[in-house]
Amino acid sequence: MEYKQNISWYKNDYFYKSLIKKESLHYNFYFLKNSLAEKDINNIIKLKEKHYKEILSWLGLKNNRKIDYYIYSSLKEKSSLMGDNSPGNAIWEKLNTSNVPQKFEIHCVYNKSCKFIGEHEDTHLLSLPWGLSIYLFCEGLSQYMENNFMGEDLDSVAKKLLKNGNLYPLRYLCNNKNWKDVKPIIIYPQAGSFAKFLIKKYGKNNFKRLYQNTSRKNTITSNLLEIKTIYRKDIKQLEKEWINSLKTTTKV
Repeated sequence: MEYKQNISWYKNDYFYKSLIKKESLHYNFYFLKNSLAEKDINNIIKLKEKHYKEILSWLGLKNNRKIDYYIYSSLKEKSSLMGDNSPGNAIWEKLNTSNVPQKFEIHCVYNKSCKFIGEHEDTHLLSLPWGLSIYLFCEGLSQYMENNFMGEDLDSVAKKLLKNGNLYPLRYLCNNKNWKDVKPIIIYPQAGSFAKFLIKKYGKNNFKRLYQNTSRKNTITSNLLEIKTIYRKDIKQLEKEWINSLKTTTKV
């Protein structure tokens, strides 16, 4: 089965930019001369190699392909050169039946106010051998590996969202089409906190099975059935458990 990445906005103008290249053991870093990334590149390399090792260790996977890591000084620059104005993207374009991506790239913003070089995008790439789950679990896993949202504990952010009545129903989030209408500042900590709950309460192996058996190629009904089969509880029951865990472990 072939999976295509939905990146209609993507462009590769960065190919034609005079970028400095710096190689490390598992990355090829690209950045502009006189940028903050150039100044901090040795520290960036040290951090990213640490992330790489930790992510693969947790996933129980190996990877023999370097990640091409593009660093931009601003959202405007990133948008101009690769087409998206979010602080980070993982680009793989297409997977064939052996889960081999055509591209293996990360694009991120790095400046004094936004250093978007956490584990999130690396997890998207390095977890590809597991397949492509629905957004709820793809983003949940990546946010879990980062273990924070904008420097704040995932559960603490989710607790605040719960208190303010801002959480989305998880059944709603099981439909990828609904993600075009969600707010990033809600959805990433929510998905990360829920993934954290599932992993802590029911174990990594069950989450891996969940990730591998739910798919954006399946029907919503099929994915919901997989969730119930694996956990012996439906998504609403799991949601209730997660909400209760937020209430009992932190003050709401």
